[in-house]
Amino acid sequence: MLALCVFVLSACTSTDGLGSTGHEITESTPSLHDDGTVAAHGWARGPLVEYDRSLVQDDVIDGLREWEYYAVFTPDFAIGLTLSDIQLLAFGILTVEDYETGDIHDQILLGDAAALNFPPTPFENTSFESPSGSVEYRFEEGKRTIDVVAGAEGAPGRMVAHLELADSTTTESVAVVHHFDHPARFFYENKRIIMPATGSVAVGSKLYELPQGSSFGVLDWGRGAWPSDVRWEWGHFSGTLDGQTVGVNLGTVFADDSAGTADAVIVDGALHKIESSDWEYDLEDIMNEWHFTSPDGRLDLTLTPDFDDSTVLSLGMPLTLTRWKVHGEISGTVILDDGSGLDLSGIRGAAEYVEIVW
Repeated sequence: MLALCVFVLSACTSTDGLGSTGHEITESTPSLHDDGTVAAHGWARGPLVEYDRSLVQDDVIDGLREWEYYAVFTPDFAIGLTLSDIQLLAFGILTVEDYETGDIHDQILLGDAAALNFPPTPFENTSFESPSGSVEYRFEEGKRTIDVVAGAEGAPGRMVAHLELADSTTTESVAVVHHFDHPARFFYENKRIIMPATGSVAVGSKLYELPQGSSFGVLDWGRGAWPSDVRWEWGHFSGTLDGQTVGVNLGTVFADDSAGTADAVIVDGALHKIESSDWEYDLEDIMNEWHFTSPDGRLDLTLTPDFDDSTVLSLGMPLTLTRWKVHGEISGTVILDDGSGLDLSGIRGAAEYVEIVW
């Protein structure tokens, strides 16, 4: 039985002379020193931190976690595509959440860790083959292409996806290096949001086609050496408003974020950094409103959930993920870097609180 309670959780930034948004990394920086201790700490407007898996210390290699997760949201359904290497095994997951029927379709592909070799940047290709299907992520300037086949041909529930997401190496996105207690443990993330998406996913004989102009994708690109017990909050929302493309990324991994967080608003490709976000939600009633504010007063948003996407995923003891997750639209206001206010409404996405033992 899960312990459920009301959470009012904070990812507050300690300025320590760094300014209200922490330390901005503005040039290419190694993630690790030659001895494997963490070299970078802060946030950037793109993946400027150079990740080198070979430098991860032997005494934390058991906590090495790498993943690339895509989500695409439309008015009628959402798509999730996961690739992850957790050292003991590699896996891929394809899901479709149907808002009208409430159905969640999914297929899981399993393989050994050697079947997946992640690149060191978000701007290279990734592929995964398993006995029950394949996943391929490809990047070329201006476009990301995703192809997934999950399930045997002719089998009930077989899923086949082909998606294209607009993206560029010059597009601003929020990237952060978080520190844990051990000097060699870290998490490096790049959240790429507001990617216009086209394509389709077939679930058996049913085809889910992305409506052009109202489908937006996000990439959660993560590399790190984690402790064995972690938790995080992540919220992401994308859409158009009065002819502008608007995206919001919020959250923390409950580590040392004193040098910066992943909280940001992106308007027409320009990133506006938010100090941090404070979340208020009720795990006993996750379909109630979720509230997001910031200590600097620039953020005041409300998420109204309309779809419960919570799950418990066990890949064998002790590997367990417990996720409270909802989809919906946000409304409220944000203050941009120039001091102007932006009223948000109808921007769709999801928010989650996750606990993992791995």
